Amino acid sequence: MIFSSLDDIGNDRVCKALTGLTKDQFKHLLLFFESTYRDQYGGPSLDAPSPAFPGYLSSFGHRLFFVLYYLKNYPSYDVLGYLFGFSGGHAFDHLETLLPILQASLAHLKTLPERSVKTVEALDRLLEKQPTIIIDGTERATLRPQDKSQQEQRYSGKKKHHGVNNLVIANPAKKILFLSSTVPGSVHDYALFKTEFPPALPWFQKQLIEVDLGFQGIKNDYPHARAIQIPHKKPKKSKANPDPKLTPTQKKHNRKLAKTRVAVEHAIGGMKCLHSLVHRSRNHLAHLLDTFIYIGAGLWNFKLSLKTIG
Repeated sequence: MIFSSLDDIGNDRVCKALTGLTKDQFKHLLLFFESTYRDQYGGPSLDAPSPAFPGYLSSFGHRLFFVLYYLKNYPSYDVLGYLFGFSGGHAFDHLETLLPILQASLAHLKTLPERSVKTVEALDRLLEKQPTIIIDGTERATLRPQDKSQQEQRYSGKKKHHGVNNLVIANPAKKILFLSSTVPGSVHDYALFKTEFPPALPWFQKQLIEVDLGFQGIKNDYPHARAIQIPHKKPKKSKANPDPKLTPTQKKHNRKLAKTRVAVEHAIGGMKCLHSLVHRSRNHLAHLLDTFIYIGAGLWNFKLSLKTIG
């Protein structure tokens, strides 16, 4: 067994390497994790502790460490089970129980982002105090599916690259406000954006939107938006223009936009401190692929919220 209590971990650097959280962050989250578990299951333990089976997760701290360790380091189920003293199948069963508890704990903390916005009024409520929002897509690699139709859906267009995509909306303070559903890699950023926010409706009438060049055409498709900032695209090379360049004014605009858009990159990078969101995913269950990034966004917002309080 690699963990029995938080006192076993020497310092914050080691704790972050193992769980993605500092010791104080772990303690704060543990309060809500325990409360959520008791509300849902009522009993004090996941499995009855027994000297004959030391691998049972007999304390709430042990359970939270177990699920965070998996998300942060992403070992196989066999390795995870070996480290904690039970089989790979038993490790999977524990995760199926504890991942929803962790997600519910983050919901109680109100750090999970919105997943679906059905109406313009709902979006206005979500972004009520957000004059500027930054939109970007994020992709994750997955194993190449054996099913041919799934192969085609997850193929991103890059050589030998299959994966899944999500759309992220963040504010300049790096908080993730919205996380789209997880879609196959063949659905690119702007196509996903138009699915989540159909152009026929008057979205984003009160916000300044900042996007990257992957959102070409957004100004024409969303005429109701208050203001949209997108980088200038370098002209195509042609006989009439053999050495295309941006003007100094265009370059200045792109640099200024990049300085503010970096906030969403930091937010995505904050989520992806979890190796389960960085390494090529071995999980074939679609609900796990979505749960990983949803919890990752919630944990990132959780850490931001504690910094704000501090």
